[in-house]
Amino acid sequence: MSPADIMGVAAHLHVLLRRKTGRVTDTEWMATNETYAREIVRFAREKAASDGHEDLLPWADKLEAACAHMNPPVRVPLVQSALEALRAGRTAAGSPRAAASPPAPGGFVESTLNSVFGSERGGGDDPADPDTRYIGRLR
Repeated sequence: MSPADIMGVAAHLHVLLRRKTGRVTDTEWMATNETYAREIVRFAREKAASDGHEDLLPWADKLEAACAHMNPPVRVPLVQSALEALRAGRTAAGSPRAAASPPAPGGFVESTLNSVFGSERGGGDDPADPDTRYIGRLR
């Protein structure tokens, strides 16, 4: 069963459960998380037995069969991937770490805004020159 087929079953069961029982489910999670999908199957069967919603049973069976085909993506935590990138000598973006300036003694990196705005005051090099002011040539 393909991931698209599993998503289709999960979406159909989601709509049925919403209409019949008022239960709102997470379709994507249902299609990728086997534990959640099995709980939804249990809930659908319980409601079919207690409230007489027999049309939930075939879709619960389909979702249960789809549980065997669920392959959740393996996700590496962000902190772990960043740590591995630093150990490999790269930044998170993949560029060589040598291009980055070393941190200041206090642990902070020098701001690069001065190169954009021209000076520490936030304006240009010469406040009297209209071409180097923050607004510059926009006037």
